[in-house]
Parts: sequence; C-alpha cells; structure tokens
Amino acid sequence: MKQARQIMRMGMAAVVAGLVLGLVVFLLIPVAFPGPAPDSTPASPAPEVLAAAEATALPPLDPEAPTPDTAALKSALDTALTAGAAGATVTGAVIDVATGRELYSRSGDEPGIPASSLKVLTAIAATHELGEEHRFTTKTLLTGTDTVVLVGGGDVLLGTGKDSGAVSGRASLDTLAQDTAKALEEAQTAGTVGNKLRIELDESLFSGPALNPAWDSSLVTTHNISPISPLAMYGARATADPKAERVADPGLYAAAAFSRALGAALADSGSKLTLSGEPTRTQGAAEGTELASIDSATLGEQVRFMLEDSDNYVAESLGRLVAVARQEPGDHAHGAAAVGTVVEGLGIDTSKMALVDTSGLAHSNRVSPLTLASALGYAATSEHASLCNLGYRLPVAGATGTMSNRLGAQSTRGIVRAKTGSLLEVSSLSGLTVSRDGRALAFSFFVHTTDGAIAPHKHVLDAAAAALTGCGCR
Repeated sequence: MKQARQIMRMGMAAVVAGLVLGLVVFLLIPVAFPGPAPDSTPASPAPEVLAAAEATALPPLDPEAPTPDTAALKSALDTALTAGAAGATVTGAVIDVATGRELYSRSGDEPGIPASSLKVLTAIAATHELGEEHRFTTKTLLTGTDTVVLVGGGDVLLGTGKDSGAVSGRASLDTLAQDTAKALEEAQTAGTVGNKLRIELDESLFSGPALNPAWDSSLVTTHNISPISPLAMYGARATADPKAERVADPGLYAAAAFSRALGAALADSGSKLTLSGEPTRTQGAAEGTELASIDSATLGEQVRFMLEDSDNYVAESLGRLVAVARQEPGDHAHGAAAVGTVVEGLGIDTSKMALVDTSGLAHSNRVSPLTLASALGYAATSEHASLCNLGYRLPVAGATGTMSNRLGAQSTRGIVRAKTGSLLEVSSLSGLTVSRDGRALAFSFFVHTTDGAIAPHKHVLDAAAAALTGCGCR
C-alpha cells in the first residue's frame, strides 16, 4: 500500500515523533474547549463553555498500545455497519495510525460518494500547499484619477463593522474603506485624484464558471452554495448569521457594502470626494497604485471553520486557491485536479479517485473510504507539522461543529473527531479516534441508499465509530 510505504520510509523514529505532534491533540484536552494547537507557552485555563456537561479527557496515548485483532475488529464493525441499514450499501476502512496498516475493510478500496468528507482532502491540500499561517489579502487600487478597484484575494469570510475576533468577519470591509478614504484624501491633496470616483470589482484571481455544472441547481436555491468569487462576505451569506441565506452575487454584494462604507468614511471626514454610480466589474486584472489592504484570518483558522461548519463556499474557494498557488487557472476543474494532485504527491493512493469539486457537493465525486482514512492517518504522522494540526480542526464528538449533537455518550464524547458528510441518499463519517486500549485509529465509513432520503442512516455510522472507539478487540 503506497501510504504504508510512505510511513515506513520515514522510519519508526519519525513515526513516533509524528504521533507526538499529530495526536497530542487528543492528550488530556477537555471536550468543553478543544482549543488551538499548543505553543511553547503554558496554556491558560480553559473556559468552561459546556458547564452542564462533564469535560471528558482522553487517556494518554501509548505508542506500544496493542493493535486491535483484525478478526475481532471485523466482527464488531460488521455488526455495527449492518444493523438497521437494510437495503443500503455500506463501505468502510480503518487504518492503524502508527503503522499505516489497514486493519479493516468493507469494500474499503471501492470508490463511493464522499459528500462533505471530501473536505478532509481539501483541508490537507490547502494546508500543505499554502501553509497554515497564510493569510488572504483584499486590497484597493487607484487606477487613473477616478477609479477605485476592489481586488479579491481569496478571502470569502470578509465582514462589515469592526474587525472581528471570529474567523468569519475577521477582516472588515469598513476598515478597508476607512483606510482607503485616508489614502484618497492624501492623493487628492497631491492632485492625483479627481472629485468624483467610481468603484470597480476585480475578481480575476478566479476564472471559469462561477457555478460548477456538476452541481444540481437545488443546491443554489437551498443556499448550500452560491457563485464562487475570490471576494465575499461571511462565506457568501447576507449577514454574519451562520444560517443566513447566501446571496446571488457574492462579489458585487461585497463591493456594494464596501462602496457604502467608503462613501460614509469620505462624508464623515468632510472630504470633497464623492462616489458615482453602483460598483461594476473590471474586464481584467487591474493595475494601479495600492491604496489600502486588509488580511484574513489564517488559513489554519479558515480550515477549522470549513471543517466544523462544513462550509461549502470556503471549501470551493480553497480548492481554487490551491490551483492558483500551483500557478494554474483558478477554476473549479483545476481546483479539483490540484487537490487530487497534492494529495497523491503525499504518497496517498488516489488511483481510484475522481474529483469534480472540492466541497463534496457533487454526486459525481468518487473517493474510497481507504483513501480518506489513509489521508487522515498520513496527516496525523506527517513530517509536515502543519498537517499534524488537522486533528485540532476536525469537529469534536458531542462538542463542536457538525459533531456537536452526535456521539455525545461518555464513551465517545471528545474522543471521536470526524468530518461528517450529508447528501441525498448519501452519508459519510471520516475521522480519528482512540481505541479502548489507547491505539490511535483513522477511519472512514460511507452509506449509500436509493430511497430518496437525505443523509440516510447516520446512526449506523455513529454506531460504527462508537464500536471502533470502544473496541479492545483482542
């Protein structure tokens, strides 16, 4: 198996070091506050944000913890995956993180529809290609004497009002407008700008269709996605409310918000500069004198947001940004291909994988549970420290994101960390856990039905994750 050979080449010393880096996420961390990756300074006491529930901590991990017996593990998981799933196709794979060895397979190497479990691969590719400290810059340019160009740099979580401590809304268009107004006033004093200005929007970082033709049109009308732009507010939502509807034209919606903020900033300063007309799009990449800029939350923070909220818009933007970072066109096709190429380059077997997007919205995506489990195992033991932090960014069972209301029992709460996936007739669950004996395991389980149900048989996936976590299996 290619992933196993990759691990073996690293050597056992590197494997142990990787485990310490990648799985320290699990060590004695209260579920109530999973928190960011540790640094060299002592951690502050964790706030008790789930006071009604007892914080659950994992036992210390032991690299010498016994590996589950494959026959006993198969019996436990086969029972969990077949109970209550009559007529469904259920597949899965489990990887021993320390060795990369496949411990369980239920047609695990057969490609299936991953749904949002695909975002695990997008997270790995973006983190590896861009770096977890990377920030996306939104800026304004002055072209000629009368045009302010708002240039999208990949931040689709812009906000309004004050700069936010939250990931969504971290960088404020109001702040950009105020800084732009000051720069314009200086330019007017220098005689390089006229009294009337117009606003243009530069979205040239991305190319191709803004909507992927592989997506069903209902995904737009149900606000699961909107046309993709390299500049949007709150993941293309109308407001900071995470349940707010997505807007029909995220780029121009953000440009209009910026225009209003710039007009107000100019008026408040008593400037003679005025704005004319509504924002329009440029016809190509703009060139001019930079006026001001704002930076997004870090990529690592945006990846956590994407995984916890299962945000499709952020995932699609990150896929295109991976392509751009590889000096390829920033369209959906190159984004999907770039994610696959980066993952394959890490030594993960993608021979049966076919991606058409980077969010998992398309039913035509094909990924095997084995590929997903192997990717999670690779990240946890990677020589790339930033990939080891992926465990921090997965939703935590019974505590955060899309796992907040799942696997909340004492035996699994805070132990299972996984990415959920939900589509019509498709459910998936892919993540990391620790067995009863303290063995770190990566898993991925899929359910596919033909009954027209949305996210069918999630209880079966949860039962399998619980069985895996509770299994000594010796």
